[in-house]
Amino acid sequence: MSRVLVAYFSASGVTARLAKALASAIGADLHEIEPAVKYTAADLDWTNKKSRSSVEMSDKSFRPEIANKVEHMGRYEVIYVGFPKLEYGI
Repeated sequence: MSRVLVAYFSASGVTARLAKALASAIGADLHEIEPAVKYTAADLDWTNKKSRSSVEMSDKSFRPEIANKVEHMGRYEVIYVGFPKLEYGI
């Protein structure tokens, strides 16, 4: 077991590919962060201001519940966290 963890959340697979490549390159453990309620295509429609992802982005106090936890988190010395970031107005 590694003392380095790459934890990631990926809505479309882009972040997952990057996280897997990083973990492989540095010999780190890999953990996919999964939401308790899975996202649908409609949830991820950033062009719809009422979609789940748009609401979450505009309300910083809202964060979805995580379905899975990292066991023995304290054993890691380094943790990389990857997640998608939407940029509006670009």
